[in-house]
Amino acid sequence: MRKYFGTDGIRGRANGVITPELALKVGQAAGLLFQRGEYRHRVVIGKDTRLSGYMIETALVAGFTSVGMDVLLLGPMPTPAVAMLTRSMRADLGVMISASHNPYEDNGIKLFGPDGFKLSDEVEHEIERLIDSDLQKRLSASADLGRAKRIESVHARYIEFAKRTLHAGRDGGRDAHGRRPQHQPGQRSVVHARARAEAARHPVRVHHGLRRGGDPTRVRCGGSTPEAGRVQADRGLAR
Repeated sequence: MRKYFGTDGIRGRANGVITPELALKVGQAAGLLFQRGEYRHRVVIGKDTRLSGYMIETALVAGFTSVGMDVLLLGPMPTPAVAMLTRSMRADLGVMISASHNPYEDNGIKLFGPDGFKLSDEVEHEIERLIDSDLQKRLSASADLGRAKRIESVHARYIEFAKRTLHAGRDGGRDAHGRRPQHQPGQRSVVHARARAEAARHPVRVHHGLRRGGDPTRVRCGGSTPEAGRVQADRGLAR
């Protein structure tokens, strides 16, 4: 039985379960596990707009840089954007700071591998083992510490990706039942607004995606669905 990871990353009350100490250890453990060669390794970190995201982001940066991994900070981004950018920017690891639909007081840490997909149970178990071990002797020397940099230009890259999943029809963005798409708390951002606005100006026709359970509003997607990368859908939603 796993100690920290649940079905979708590590989640819990911010500054209760998800503490700076835990985030620091997660950064160190994951950073050590995903250093697999003699080159500068890097991780991309995105977050939603929860207040506790600042605290967790800072602790993760300290953890990753302390084991020699460079950090690229994406700022507020949808979860699928972090998964896509992990692969697109050739990062060794991706991190999303979000608790999805959990209450505002909660937060979470979700990790993606270099392929942009959710980590396997085996990898998460190994990260847990490292979290509970003494990592003091495995920290980098002063000259080998990682660097952190905030990246502002990646939104355009994800917008181009998102535009290819949007269908600018006459339904005003509504689904087959007349409902508008719902977003996670804090993830309905300027990125979505710009993607929809640009898609409306430049319509792109796409094919129907794989449907689940006959519900036309739900499409198979996400880091845990490998075939999602080969599916074209009517719309792309952050979930």
